[in-house]
Amino acid sequence: FWSGSLLLPGAQFSSRVDSNMVKQVFLDKTLNASSHWLGATYQLTDVHVTVHLPTDQPTISPSFQKVQLNFTVTNLFYSQDMKHPDTPKYQRNKRNIEDALNQLFRNSSIKTSFSDCEVSAFRSVPPSNHTGVNAQCNFSHLTRSPYQVVIYEEFLRLTKNGTQLQNFTLDRNSLLVDGYSPNRNDVVTENSDLPFWAIILICLAGLLVLIMGLIISFLVSKEVLSSYYQVVRAFYIL
Repeated sequence: FWSGSLLLPGAQFSSRVDSNMVKQVFLDKTLNASSHWLGATYQLTDVHVTVHLPTDQPTISPSFQKVQLNFTVTNLFYSQDMKHPDTPKYQRNKRNIEDALNQLFRNSSIKTSFSDCEVSAFRSVPPSNHTGVNAQCNFSHLTRSPYQVVIYEEFLRLTKNGTQLQNFTLDRNSLLVDGYSPNRNDVVTENSDLPFWAIILICLAGLLVLIMGLIISFLVSKEVLSSYYQVVRAFYIL
């Protein structure tokens, strides 16, 4: 026979469990005839059960950034029923392209940052009548930057230089990642927007160069005219 208090720190329950229910289950399961036993060894007397439930910690989910992808599929011809999301052709191609994009990025070097892609719209690309695709892909914070260039290069690397997305053939020059394409001669850098004062300085510098150019042109013209008059004067003197 043993007398004392018993603490069971290893018994863990969710905060959603009713403490009274836990207490009642303990009392019911340890009751044997007219007394309480813990197993066949320990007899419990003057039983008082106190249940301390933990406070659940909120789950912190990573924040994702939506990245806009635009590209043209050259072996999928646009038709009016692809304008409406409830048509079978729209749904079939939406599902196939989403599956292809998800598989592509899940096998890329940035797969740990990738979540999923969703096609938001199809559009006609005149005059060829090819189908343009607007898609949004979710990425968590990318460790390499600028992120547009990273995603752009990964897409090209896994689509035969931007020409093949599984069964879909692509226009190599149609890919845009959040508006970025090297074919546009865009310079993409973090915080690439110039402050207002920098724009003013650039404009003033350009204006100064223009004024200096005009002054130099005037001086050169004046010198040329002066030389011309001297030659003409010498000719008449002779």
